[in-house]
Amino acid sequence: MKLTFPGKVRALYLSAALVLVLFASVLGYANTITYSVNRTVGTGSVTGFIETDGTLGVLGPSNIVDWSLALYAPTSSPTTFDLYGPLSGNNSGVYMAGSDTTASTTQLLFNFSGSDNGYLLFQSGPHDGYHYYCDATFSGICLQGETDAPQYFTSGQTTTPSGNVVIGTASAVPEPASLALLGSGILAAAGAVRRRFKA
Repeated sequence: MKLTFPGKVRALYLSAALVLVLFASVLGYANTITYSVNRTVGTGSVTGFIETDGTLGVLGPSNIVDWSLALYAPTSSPTTFDLYGPLSGNNSGVYMAGSDTTASTTQLLFNFSGSDNGYLLFQSGPHDGYHYYCDATFSGICLQGETDAPQYFTSGQTTTPSGNVVIGTASAVPEPASLALLGSGILAAAGAVRRRFKA
């Protein structure tokens, strides 16, 4: 069946709409990533989530958009404290230095063996020493290693991991295979429209 000129215009619009759907799905893939946190620090723990803007590779403080971290240390009094990011309660800030905090589509990592005085710190106030979770390559901004301090650093828990350590695991993220399947479907539809043009 041969398409008339109005039919060809509609087919062209349909093809453009299909391309926009594929483009929107790729943009959606680059959106925020939420990493579940479930860390054991000495006899304490840090659980919750850290959400990034979707940046992969080395992260800076602006790449972390929200968090909710429940701190627990049996040696503290009180034994618990919850840190909330700007979208979850906004009672703390995030502070970073160095290039030791990195992200992939599935993991949030910190390199405890870094040599650049790097750290990742979630704390109730800048430089107050109370209520914080810290990963650091040196003793300075906090103790070297991983520190969970619901109340104060002297009553918190610290361990000294080495190397690149997974501190968060991504929740469901779009699989590349799903995007490939969507792309194949759009290409097949575009091929069908093209065959109609030729007919």
